[in-house]
Amino acid sequence: MQVSAGKAQLSPTEALQERPYFANNRELMSLQEHEAWLEQGGEQRRLEGNCSIGRAALNTLVVDSPKVSRLHSIIHLEENGAFWLIDLGSSNGTFLNRRRIHEPVRLRDRDEINIGGTTFVFHQLCGKSSAELKANALSTLQEVENTNCWLLVADIKNFTPLSRSMISGELANLVSCWLGLCKEIIERQRGSVNKYLGDGILAYWRHERDVSDHVLSTIKELKDAQSRDGPAFRFVVHFGTVAIGGVPSTREETLMGSDVNLVFRLEKLLGSLGEECGISDRARTKLGETIPCRLLGEYELKGFDRKLSLFAM
Repeated sequence: MQVSAGKAQLSPTEALQERPYFANNRELMSLQEHEAWLEQGGEQRRLEGNCSIGRAALNTLVVDSPKVSRLHSIIHLEENGAFWLIDLGSSNGTFLNRRRIHEPVRLRDRDEINIGGTTFVFHQLCGKSSAELKANALSTLQEVENTNCWLLVADIKNFTPLSRSMISGELANLVSCWLGLCKEIIERQRGSVNKYLGDGILAYWRHERDVSDHVLSTIKELKDAQSRDGPAFRFVVHFGTVAIGGVPSTREETLMGSDVNLVFRLEKLLGSLGEECGISDRARTKLGETIPCRLLGEYELKGFDRKLSLFAM
């Protein structure tokens, strides 16, 4: 097992510097205010902005192990000086204090991060430990419930060649800024990001009164984001029945069912057609004439008996 640092982090591009969320802000890195570092095997690595962790040499922190994904996770710095840990859809997961994480988690002083069997201890001088902050009762497992949901999958286009063309530090900034942008838009419109998938996300809205208006606003904001500087990405929206289960107090909810599988297949289909924004027939019917669409065609998808229509927005 080898752990090494990637090449020295360079300044992010001008487009990334303009991002308001999860941006790499050099002014925040004053040692007097927010000094933070990772400790592993007696060695310390100072955290300066976003830090990508993975097997590939382009990462800020390289963990050379077959149990570690190429781009495994990211520690990103928020504007208030807080560090957050994000798993990027890794095969073997990212663990915080022996618990697998399923969404961004705020790091606290002396938190233990385990990636592919390698343990890092997070330190931050101004922070309190997670143990000091525990005041809630034990979580109880939520029963699985079936409910109608709006589903959205977004994905950075041509991510593999893009990541190979970037140097250490730039990739962490690119992914962190894009994830933060999508998260900010979705949560502002009352949605939830359920999974981070390395180069993409799965988000959902429970179907309630006026939620369709928030979904429509999300579509418009993401389309606007596609026209600005930043990584090119695509997204698809679907409406269907989803089984939801998990631990609500930790916000670790799992989405299950054929409609979850369908929205991922629709996103892959959208990519193969070279389109940036797609919507399923059911979602289009729910939104009515509120957004202009054009039929791309009817397609047979693996695991589904009948042909399904896909529309571009």
